[in-house]
Amino acid sequence: MSSRLCAFVLPLLIATSAAAQTPVISFPASGPYTVTGTLRAGQAFTVQYDLNRLKTCRATYSGMDTWFITVEYRFDYGTFQSAYVTNTSGYIRQPVPATITAPVGARTLEMRFKNWDRGSCVAYDPSSWPIYTFTLQP
Repeated sequence: MSSRLCAFVLPLLIATSAAAQTPVISFPASGPYTVTGTLRAGQAFTVQYDLNRLKTCRATYSGMDTWFITVEYRFDYGTFQSAYVTNTSGYIRQPVPATITAPVGARTLEMRFKNWDRGSCVAYDPSSWPIYTFTLQP
């Protein structure tokens, strides 16, 4: 193998290997969530959310979806932060994975999903407490 080919292939293999090891928390349209991989303090994980899981608050304006879904999350009972799990493709909302990095030393992760629209409608998944809770490995 030539050195130029190695210089191209090796970083690609390393990036692919790292991406394959990133844990994923998946929330299907119905039923319980699944975790693939191990959630660890100081490392990134991906959240995948099926938009059919939270169907309320879906206002439109001139044919365009005017609603958003975010994942709200916090570590060790701290302050909530958020990341989008939707994006616009043309006039339609599409799911997008959210990548979150757990702080070094974190032990717990709590999450909920918030949907809101331009008509001031707000809905949550889960709709009440307790929220989704995960334990992080050191």
